[in-house]
Amino acid sequence: MTPTRKQRSNLELIQGLLKIRDKRKVLKPFRLNPAQALYWGKKTRRNIILKARQKGLSKIIDADQLIDCIRKPTNAVVISHEKEATKRLFASVRGFIEDMEIKPAISIDSKTEIQFPKAHSSYFIGTAGQKTFGRGDTIQRAHLSEASFYDALEEIMNGVGEAAEYGQIDIETTANGRGEFHDMWQKAKSGRSAYTPIFIPWFIDTEYSTDNLTEKERDGLSSSVKAMFDIPDDQFIADLEQEEKELVAKVATDYGIMLTAGQLKWRRYKIWDKGLMFFQEYPEDDVSCFLQSGRTVFSLIKRDPSRKIPLDNLELWKASKEEKEAVKTRRMYAGVDCAEGTQTGDRHVFSVIDVPQDIPAAVVYEYASNDPIDVFWLKVGKIVKSFNIHLGIEKNGVGVAHIEKAKAMRLRFLEWDTTGANRPTMITELEEAYRKGELHESYIEAEDELRDMVYNEKGKAEARKGKHDDRPMSRAIAWQIRKRPVPGVTLI
Repeated sequence: MTPTRKQRSNLELIQGLLKIRDKRKVLKPFRLNPAQALYWGKKTRRNIILKARQKGLSKIIDADQLIDCIRKPTNAVVISHEKEATKRLFASVRGFIEDMEIKPAISIDSKTEIQFPKAHSSYFIGTAGQKTFGRGDTIQRAHLSEASFYDALEEIMNGVGEAAEYGQIDIETTANGRGEFHDMWQKAKSGRSAYTPIFIPWFIDTEYSTDNLTEKERDGLSSSVKAMFDIPDDQFIADLEQEEKELVAKVATDYGIMLTAGQLKWRRYKIWDKGLMFFQEYPEDDVSCFLQSGRTVFSLIKRDPSRKIPLDNLELWKASKEEKEAVKTRRMYAGVDCAEGTQTGDRHVFSVIDVPQDIPAAVVYEYASNDPIDVFWLKVGKIVKSFNIHLGIEKNGVGVAHIEKAKAMRLRFLEWDTTGANRPTMITELEEAYRKGELHESYIEAEDELRDMVYNEKGKAEARKGKHDDRPMSRAIAWQIRKRPVPGVTLI
């Protein structure tokens, strides 16, 4: 028995009823590309989507909203950051209808609204400039496009969230600095939000590749770009830069995708063309794409999670017995950025840096918590006693209480005094170490805090308003401690 339209899923109806024009304007049946399929497989009633450019996320969201409007009573809205962008999205919805072989009945078809009388539905547009949009309305579907470019995202979301309390909301965007959308993404990623985070990297499919460029598209490129494109694929892969090799390995591990020579050639060309903006428009992870506007302190950070060592439980470390024994005696350096130990205050952070002779140094372990001071030191003290760690504890303010606890545990450490005179040197030398690749970061949370540090109007490095510098400062202390003599046991 053939299922009726009501029995069929939205995806079946999208692929059965709708057509779409590809980037070369060829009309084809709507079939999900890998990015759209990733979204469809993860979406819930609240979705926040961080994506690479032109992956078709607006198309699938708007197509899904259109099918809802056709098949059941639905008020659907599409919003973008500017009027013309919103109109283009709405024109795309109208294009779906025009290209349908059997068109739905429409009672109103204006520049801002389409009404479907049989389903008692309405599909309309809003703009991000309408800060109170949605208040007093009831919405079943809302699509907020390029949300990171809204001037007042939080205020807009308050209105839309109330209007669509029981409906579905999809927020999708490319990255744009570290503003309100970045904060929303961080909350969703950490599980402190009603929204499901969905990340769409540029390499999710093979669309971005020199293999897909037409001769006409190649003709306008420089001779150096063409020469790079003409390198035989096997030779190009063999001669990849270290950073490119590491990307290939990461993508294979995290996504099960083997990057092709065509994709890597395209990437290199785009980085030549766009510089750091490449990582914003064509993200490879959900941290480096959020470029800090203004005078950012840490612009280049090499992250390598494989360098982590679980010092609190070495049995979990996937290393040989010889490596485990060696790390127990190898000198490492640690810093503690101190806090009060309250759930609403700053965190204590204990960071450990390993400085091997043959490879770059790396942050191999961190412990960040809001535990009471004595609970924090129960864990940290055990680690310090188990390894050859040269430790520095910041003694400013509440650091005195931390130092007393470390003394009571008979730990070896240096008291570190962060002052207005030495703080700039601490930050400058840490930035230089990251930028030159002398120090690799292992924790994505730390990279995020590092990228949130900016120079204020007086030239002082500080965390962006509402953000933390606990992880950067603990690392800065550890990086300084490596230059100091090994202390003896400090007793009360």
